[in-house]
Amino acid sequence: MRLVLLAGLVIGSALAAAPAAAASFDCIKASSPDEKAVCADPLLSELDGRLGRAYRVARAGSFADEAKTASRNFLTDRAGCNTDRACLVASYVGLLQFFQNIGAKAAASEEVTAETIAKGNAPRSKELPKTIGACVTTAIASVHPRLGDGGPPKDSDYDFGTGVEYDNGGRGVSYEREAALLRSRPGDPVVMCLVSIPHGCPPGDDRGRFYLVTNQRTGESWTLPDSQHMCGGA
Repeated sequence: MRLVLLAGLVIGSALAAAPAAAASFDCIKASSPDEKAVCADPLLSELDGRLGRAYRVARAGSFADEAKTASRNFLTDRAGCNTDRACLVASYVGLLQFFQNIGAKAAASEEVTAETIAKGNAPRSKELPKTIGACVTTAIASVHPRLGDGGPPKDSDYDFGTGVEYDNGGRGVSYEREAALLRSRPGDPVVMCLVSIPHGCPPGDDRGRFYLVTNQRTGESWTLPDSQHMCGGA
């Protein structure tokens, strides 16, 4: 799915030499708690290797500067996770989705769902998760075209994008026709995890948070931002 870009989301030169199906850095030299946690966990190690490959593609494209900025911010976020696995997995999901949005095809891992992050810790809540890796259970309130004229939606309206509202006040928006959302129904229970918080936002402007959501009825997942525009944008 092609989504709006994250604004101000780290990958240094080490990622450019990422080996396949392994961490993108030398685990023998891992020194920080987050690096050691990545090396000790098969899923995190796989995600890190995937990230290295996606970074190489993104850095070679039209959004090289954005890829570098996002990567630097990711390393800050990952260090802040320390050894918290949910936080670490979520951080990788957020950056992989960003790289996919800017041209690294199939960067995001379809195997990671919100339930992978939550591991059963997703209490039903009317509030949105507030920290990376935090998850809640809520429900679909509505699915609708991104744009509309106030009348009943037509199938072709979704060709210009898809929006979703949740019972806890959350929302998601895509510029694409999102099949997983179109197969969802109002009332479907979902697990929602916060996977990305933009950096450098103006005071009071918190748009641009990305959420990984899994529909517990269909088993399908999507990662979408909460706004058409990122913080500091239009």
